[in-house]
Amino acid sequence: MTTIAAVPAGAQAETREALLAYLDALTLAEPMQVRLWQIAQLTLTQVTVLRTLLREGPQSAGRLGDAVGLSPTSVTRLVDRLERRGLVSRHRDSEDRRLVEVRLEPAGEAILSQAKLMKGSAIHRAVESMTDQERRRLTAGLRRLVELARGIAAAEEDGE
Repeated sequence: MTTIAAVPAGAQAETREALLAYLDALTLAEPMQVRLWQIAQLTLTQVTVLRTLLREGPQSAGRLGDAVGLSPTSVTRLVDRLERRGLVSRHRDSEDRRLVEVRLEPAGEAILSQAKLMKGSAIHRAVESMTDQERRRLTAGLRRLVELARGIAAAEEDGE
């Protein structure tokens, strides 16, 4: 089980401010989620899976789940839904039938090209207006947040 050490009062206030800023940022994604659903009946998580397959190519469900921060059960359900819609497919390895790859189908690629949500959005323009240094700091901070949160979630899931 993960134990949490006592946090100094100053750090608690900074943590609270960071979490409030994060919640403010999350509200910026809501209109994009609504638009995405209207255009393609996809969630942001489903789009993340499709984009991961587009960028990185076919991969196992386990590796795909690790890449997007989903448990094995969640990624299996998500891939099931995408497969029913013809956006991805599963392919068994000819040498080892236990190995199954998830592949992006042409319909999945087509839906990604239709759902270019960020381009031209207020958040896209805001990030463009940042200095190079601000963009690098934002990117590094967000990547670190995701890395830590996924690590903590995985440890909790494993019962550590």
